[in-house]
Amino acid sequence: MTKAFIIPLLLWANSTYTQTSLNLKPGDTLTYSPRSDKPAWISIQSNEANMVVALFMDGKKVKEQDDSRGIKSVERLYYIPEKGRKYELKIWAKSYIERSKPVKISINESKNVDILKGQFSPDQLVEDLHTFRAIREQVNSGLYVYRSKKQIDSIYQQAETETRNSKTIFDFYKVIARLTGFEGSCHNYTDLPNHASYYLTQKSEYLPVTLKNIDGRLLQDSKGVAMPLGAEILSINGVPAKEMISRLAQYYFSDGFSMPYRETIGFDRGMLDKFYIEFGTHKNYVISYRWNGKVDEVSLPGISLENFKKLQESRHSLSFDKKLMSEKYSLTKEGEGIYRLSLRGFDFAVGQEDPAYKKFSVFLDQMIDSLEKEKIENLIVDLRGNTGGTGAVYEKVFTYLTQRPFRDSHYAYTKFNEVPMGEKLVITPLFLSNGVQDKNGLNAYLKQLYPKAVQGKYYWADDKNPSILPNEKTFKGQLYLLVDQRVASAASHLASLIKSYTNAVVIGKETVGGYYEHNGHLPLVYELPNTGIQTGFSIVHVIQDARNLPDQKKGQGIVPHIEVHQTDQEFLEQTDVYLKKVFEYMKK
Repeated sequence: MTKAFIIPLLLWANSTYTQTSLNLKPGDTLTYSPRSDKPAWISIQSNEANMVVALFMDGKKVKEQDDSRGIKSVERLYYIPEKGRKYELKIWAKSYIERSKPVKISINESKNVDILKGQFSPDQLVEDLHTFRAIREQVNSGLYVYRSKKQIDSIYQQAETETRNSKTIFDFYKVIARLTGFEGSCHNYTDLPNHASYYLTQKSEYLPVTLKNIDGRLLQDSKGVAMPLGAEILSINGVPAKEMISRLAQYYFSDGFSMPYRETIGFDRGMLDKFYIEFGTHKNYVISYRWNGKVDEVSLPGISLENFKKLQESRHSLSFDKKLMSEKYSLTKEGEGIYRLSLRGFDFAVGQEDPAYKKFSVFLDQMIDSLEKEKIENLIVDLRGNTGGTGAVYEKVFTYLTQRPFRDSHYAYTKFNEVPMGEKLVITPLFLSNGVQDKNGLNAYLKQLYPKAVQGKYYWADDKNPSILPNEKTFKGQLYLLVDQRVASAASHLASLIKSYTNAVVIGKETVGGYYEHNGHLPLVYELPNTGIQTGFSIVHVIQDARNLPDQKKGQGIVPHIEVHQTDQEFLEQTDVYLKKVFEYMKK
């Protein structure tokens, strides 16, 4: 249920407009009209919920923002009003620390914004570290899948020393980000309660170029800056490119030991926050680069965060990605006798009763009819950029590609069916959408899904994991599977099945999602008591329906038969090297 509240504002002597101690009921939406007729920062804050804010101009949404993923969240918008325009903010909570009572929020308009303080005592940080480990030990079924007890003990001993020497929330966050990644699950999540930029300087001290990791080399990814597009970055302020890649990788997580995603995604997603947590902001950037075989150096002043955002949003490589990800699914003819089924995400439907699922099923029926009618012998299944979604959707796809029955998993289990440490649990939007409003509701939900206890593990109910039969019509020609490092969760599960049980030639990069097993299905999120940092993971360990293959080791993602690499010229021209590799293979 959505309700709208128009907020009255109080005018204070310092020209700051503010409303404090405003109550917002869970599930409601608040509508707020900015008071200032001059450019201003609007800050929305809550200690009890994770707020989302959307800005509307003349009734049309121009921006939606959820920078702060934690409960003690702050959302900041820089508001520049135009004369004659009507502006509104709609504000709601994405998740709540407690679902049963209203949350308090404050809204503030001001000319400038303060930097958030992230100072904590060593004892507070150590308490959060101990809580962090207790959550892992009691809740995470994947903790010891890739790491031994001795390895976990050792890294936590080192972490405690580092935590006692930590001075800021960034110092501590670095410690627990590394612990999170050490476990080996792409569904792991640990993040600051507020966006990193809120703790950083408001001065013009941000990197004046964007970067792209192409096969372990950092290329300059911005047009119209003081360096050639595509120049290879060798170092920035004395930090070598390879070191930047490895240090930024610690903030991103993969199943097992897979690294391609961790080493590349930070330069696409983490340049607005993780880069500055790790390397700081600077008044000046000395950049060494190679271009046309010659090494050169340039010294550039830092730019404002807003200008860096604009650079990041207009970077050269983004145009190809936007085109690639423009549709959730499609079927295109790529040449004589070959079609491409593109699947960019499985999050467009929540289950088999969803109208979007039924529409997708019709699409697949029409696809198989077309392939059969035209006697198509080659089909590309393109999963690039697909980070997963609903299991029923990937299962439906595979019924058209296999001649054998299959299951979601051999088996799957949790460590419990009554949630531990419930007082620190965050009730997320996923639970709310399933009617789960508190710990008791979650326990009932878990007992329904995982009723069997065998030697301390609670197994997925048999009726939730049935044998799935192939479709009446299936594709029987040659398959080509395209995967990249972003393929995860339900998408990597599908890729695992395709590699296991079809004739597919797998082309691309090792996926972030695992081949043999992963933690998935049901994510829980907890909040640390002092810093407000949130950490979570999927609690169900899934042993996938996958054959043992000699080129697939434990802890790997789906490893391609043919690995794809991109030349500098292909980067500049934005060539689709994956499709190019398919056609090269077909000519052999």
